[in-house]
Amino acid sequence: MVSFFNEICFRCRIGNGIFSNPVLVTPISWQSTRGYVRRAPRNGFSKQKKYEKSKKLMKYTKPARMLLSKSVIAPSDAQRSRWSHDDFRRQKSVVKEFTERQGTTPYLVGPPNAGGFSVLKSIDYEDRLPLNATVARLSSFESLRLLPIVRNALYGRALRQLDEKRPTAIQALAIKRIMSLPPPTVRLAQQGLLAKEDETDEEYYERRRYRKNLHKMKVKLKSYLLAAETGSGKTLAYLLPLVSMLKEEELQNAPAVWELPERPYIRSVILVPTAELVQQILAVVKDMCHDIKLASAGLSQETTRGVADNIRKKQIDILVATPVPLLKLLHRTDWNILEDCRKIVVDEADSLMDRSFKNETQEILDAPLRLETLVFCSATIPKTFDRTLAKKYPSMERIIAPHLHQVPRRITFSTVDTAARPFFNDKRKALAETLYNLDRSDTDPGKLKRIVVFVNHRESVPGLVEYLNGLKFHAVGVTRDNSLEERSSLMREFIRPTPRLEEVNNLNVVTGAVKTLRVLVTTDIFSRGIDMQSVRTIILYDVPFSSIDLIHRAGRTGRMGRRGRVILLATKGELKPWLRGLATTINRGYALV
Repeated sequence: MVSFFNEICFRCRIGNGIFSNPVLVTPISWQSTRGYVRRAPRNGFSKQKKYEKSKKLMKYTKPARMLLSKSVIAPSDAQRSRWSHDDFRRQKSVVKEFTERQGTTPYLVGPPNAGGFSVLKSIDYEDRLPLNATVARLSSFESLRLLPIVRNALYGRALRQLDEKRPTAIQALAIKRIMSLPPPTVRLAQQGLLAKEDETDEEYYERRRYRKNLHKMKVKLKSYLLAAETGSGKTLAYLLPLVSMLKEEELQNAPAVWELPERPYIRSVILVPTAELVQQILAVVKDMCHDIKLASAGLSQETTRGVADNIRKKQIDILVATPVPLLKLLHRTDWNILEDCRKIVVDEADSLMDRSFKNETQEILDAPLRLETLVFCSATIPKTFDRTLAKKYPSMERIIAPHLHQVPRRITFSTVDTAARPFFNDKRKALAETLYNLDRSDTDPGKLKRIVVFVNHRESVPGLVEYLNGLKFHAVGVTRDNSLEERSSLMREFIRPTPRLEEVNNLNVVTGAVKTLRVLVTTDIFSRGIDMQSVRTIILYDVPFSSIDLIHRAGRTGRMGRRGRVILLATKGELKPWLRGLATTINRGYALV
């Protein structure tokens, strides 16, 4: 193939007469741009003599007979191994796919030539437009089918700190679609399970016999996928329909749909990947269920054996849990504790359905005997996750927000080239200079500034924290090596509202030389779902592994319409061409792929 390519190049350059003054060409490595470079005329040859000699050679020499050395024609063993390597093939396919997609849908501009960085499923621009019209019609929670008691708990507790209480795009779309099912009484009437005034004895016994065997019959599963950008209120998007359906069954006294047993039961489950998310979501559930009057509980890796065993003895409406502890409790119980579970929500589904939790999550999803509603919720749709759902749940209804895979527009993204002066590829110096500039900036005047620094490996956290504390910054590090109590106490300062500087003394924290900054150095353990409302700045100390990690890390700021900034530090080796244009892609509001 290389010999044929060289012959074609020679024919194009000399045989077809493209160059009026033919020049000698020298073969170079196949990895270069065109395979040939032009050689400058040697000393002693004038242009006229060179032209005559070239004309004479062209008269008696056929271009097809040009010979090349075997070292140029035959590829080396290293080149052959690179051609056959899976990563090389995958990168070529990614570049080809991006080029074709960019020609058809110019709105979806992603990082080209990015290899494994581009792992997200692309959503066509034409599929996003109709959603905007639907969201515009559903401009208030009154236009959505929610019980009054649920709407009052929403206004009085979940949204009490917001001045404007209106649904986000994913909340409006999800509540409208999930709550489109008829109420339990209507479903009972359609199935002939409600008592009639002129009911005969035969109809009565037939209805009782049907209700008695109802728990043995399979029901049609309704599955949904909720996908929206980070900080868009996805928790309430699936929680409001869940509590409304649970309360509706209770208020309308629908025993045929929900036959409450005498023994302990679990009516619904919310699966999350980390113990921190269990605490965060359980706090929202308990706050709302205080008015709605539903029982809730939490289960994670940090839950003690006694607390876990106590869950088996209760009647729980909503259980927030991580997969592994719930699976252990399921195996340790004499009966199937999820037998009466009708509704399951899988939050951060792309993480729970990857190879780390996929087997445990799927075993939990297969445990309920009469599962009616299954909701997957995620801020990103990786290609592998999309193929898994399409294979396992082909009839799934997808509810996708118009701005999926976009970094929120109120977040400013910038890249710092640490190879330039005065850093000279020293990321630590670049990080320190960035923090000093943030300290002197006029953002949040008079308030304490919280900054989160993300690294790729937890081994980097202690050294970076020690370096920042040596420069009189107040920095703390959090990894999986810390216990839940330590992580919760360190994270509490970055979750609570931003205090003013005169109130810092009441926070019981050590104050360094830079008094306006608090820095948290962590890994991806806190990049998913954690609501850091007081964090305005995210620093990406390491380039994320993929566009998934980039979206989740950047999503810790700019939540629920707030402003924020993301700063990426890149060395000379990391600053690839597609990474240089990443800031422009994000700031223009394009979706990543």
